Amino acid sequence: MKARNFSKSMFVTAAGGAMMLMVTGCGDGRKVPENSLAFADVVYVEDGYPVTWELAQGDTLDLPVLGVSDFVVKDSLLIVSNNDNAGRVTVLSLDGTTVYGKFLRIGRGPGEIVSFNGVSSVQFSHKENGHLTASWTDYAGNLMEWDVTASLESGQTEVTSRSLELQDSPLLLDAVPLEGQEYLIVHAGADRNSINRFILTSDGERRTTPPLARLNSATVKAEPESGSGRVVGSGNMVSFSVPGFNLINGSYAYESSRGLIVEAERTLNTMNIFSADGTYARTVCTYGDRVDDVSSVEHDSDARLALRPKTYPDFISVLHWFREPEVKQYVRLFSYEGEPLAGIPLPKGGIFYDMDIPGGCLYVLISGQELLIRYDVSGLLEDIIPSQEQ
Repeated sequence: MKARNFSKSMFVTAAGGAMMLMVTGCGDGRKVPENSLAFADVVYVEDGYPVTWELAQGDTLDLPVLGVSDFVVKDSLLIVSNNDNAGRVTVLSLDGTTVYGKFLRIGRGPGEIVSFNGVSSVQFSHKENGHLTASWTDYAGNLMEWDVTASLESGQTEVTSRSLELQDSPLLLDAVPLEGQEYLIVHAGADRNSINRFILTSDGERRTTPPLARLNSATVKAEPESGSGRVVGSGNMVSFSVPGFNLINGSYAYESSRGLIVEAERTLNTMNIFSADGTYARTVCTYGDRVDDVSSVEHDSDARLALRPKTYPDFISVLHWFREPEVKQYVRLFSYEGEPLAGIPLPKGGIFYDMDIPGGCLYVLISGQELLIRYDVSGLLEDIIPSQEQ
């Protein structure tokens, strides 16, 4: 790893090097609930991570950008969302000193977009021509694709829009680019209490693998929201119900070299790792000793959240956000076999993160302060990434 001119972080191993980790199918007495977002093969972390990496003082980047709201690190580029009318996204060098371009202006003209939720909410992938591309969808089933590479070359926003022709799939939630112009399609079920997933092939066919069928079977009953409604002409109160799919919706990442999809459930204690071809499926129970039963999910279940899963060549990461008994955020790292590798406590307000693996750095954005801090984690990465000589 490249050395950095800021303080090394502290490397802390759990007491005695001990931790509780159990991989089970169905023989240890812990039955996976039928109505759950989990497979039969489960890794139980039991709230223990073998390494805690305490961040030392980092290097705050002086970005020449106003209104930074989120960011990602891709292909040795720092890509940030901002409130600049010249472009909602600015592409910079990794140290934040050089601006390569501003793109994705809001509007209805050529090269403009109607709305944008931020770079952390889109899917980045590489097309067959090697171009870095960001894609996102709207609820109507339209796919937007921003060719980052072509935009940097031309200096203009190179963005296209096309319909995925999913008229029978209401409320499109995500479209994750896979290999060979295929996509993992995620949409709310017709009953609004479930989520359906399928692979959309390049010729428009739909394929539901056994792992996807298992996840699709989970359903939650939405209840009328207490006290919600409005008085209509007759004086009767109309109650609105909370769509159940919001309670079991997840976030996704894809690792192309392994062909593996990661689904981190936002309000549940499971993270699922499965192959696009359906031949591999494993669940990580990320905290607690039992997989959450969807039948018991609470409608105000936001005391703990799992957000922004990311795939790197040698490991998976996810942000765990706990709101009780006090607010704490962690980036937690896992192997592709589901083995917990490390936990990194984040500074208060650190809810956006990404890593520059070759540079050995963790970037964290402090929400509300527009502070983007770069931390040296090279020692941690050297410990958890297998040596090329092995």
